[in-house]
Amino acid sequence: VTMMSYTVLLLCVYLGEYVLSEKLSAAVPVDVKFTKLLDVKLESRTSSLRSDLGRFLYPQIEDIDLGTTEEYLQVPLKLSFRIDRQNGIQEYEKTILNVFDQCKYLVGRSQIPFCRLNPDAKNLANNYPRSCREILETGNNKSGVYQIKPRTSSKPIAVLCDMETKGGGWTHIQKRFDGSQDFYLPWRDYKFGFGDLMGEFWLGLENIYHMTAFEKNELLIELIETDKNISYAQYSTFSIGCEKDGYPLKELTGYSGNAGDGLKAHINAKFTTLDVDQDKHSGNCAQTYEGAWWYVACHSSNLNGKYMTVVLPAAYSAHGLNWHPLKKAHVNLAGSRMMIRPVEE
Repeated sequence: VTMMSYTVLLLCVYLGEYVLSEKLSAAVPVDVKFTKLLDVKLESRTSSLRSDLGRFLYPQIEDIDLGTTEEYLQVPLKLSFRIDRQNGIQEYEKTILNVFDQCKYLVGRSQIPFCRLNPDAKNLANNYPRSCREILETGNNKSGVYQIKPRTSSKPIAVLCDMETKGGGWTHIQKRFDGSQDFYLPWRDYKFGFGDLMGEFWLGLENIYHMTAFEKNELLIELIETDKNISYAQYSTFSIGCEKDGYPLKELTGYSGNAGDGLKAHINAKFTTLDVDQDKHSGNCAQTYEGAWWYVACHSSNLNGKYMTVVLPAAYSAHGLNWHPLKKAHVNLAGSRMMIRPVEE
């Protein structure tokens, strides 16, 4: 069996194991083969990455018995094996770096285990800015993905910054526009976040708590209608409480905008998901409306509801992604963005 055949065989075995044991999320833009392979074999520290790959993909090449091969052929043959080995390792290292690069876009629970091996994540915590606004104030006015570390967070997080809208410096905490990401998810997903920063996502209640509980923030909500018209609701203060208290919508004041105030009815409401019911309804609002939100009994807005851009019967007008003050002919919204920004005091 040739070395290439051996490698292909290993990849096939682990790919088969992956397909049989797990369902790959469509939101994870990485190669299945390498993802599973690395998750299984690279559980050691990242410093041993090269040796792990070498041992796994090219085991004991130096000890291959060349049998009756003439001596004058053994040297170039061994050299050929060594060259193939080095090229193979370099190829896999490139793949690994590409996977690490994709990791930075994955939010919370959407990250694959391999992402936690990323050597870039070991940077000193005090090197990180605390918010997108702080990044903007250093002169970086380009919208995109950055690493920040809120004052009370134990580790940095990747966020999507908007450096252009209304003065810039906004950190996205939610984004929806095409229905590609399922938002009907349990508590753990909403706590830690999910999705892809380059697509649809929820940043995570724990992250939002650390960003808003100890520093004054404003909230900007953009609502995209099916005719592409964009309305907005802005609040001069916004914060949520801790998990022990149910991540309540703790502070919300100073509404302005043209979308209507779809959040004031939710002030002090605890967050409810399909598996954690903290609303005041006899049933579970999250289950009824297939979402997760600061439901009361049940809502005047539901930006994490099921994505549906169809005309609904009046009896079902509260379903889907909606903001009731903006409701037009029972049509759901085509998208939304929720963004926060620290306020100077």
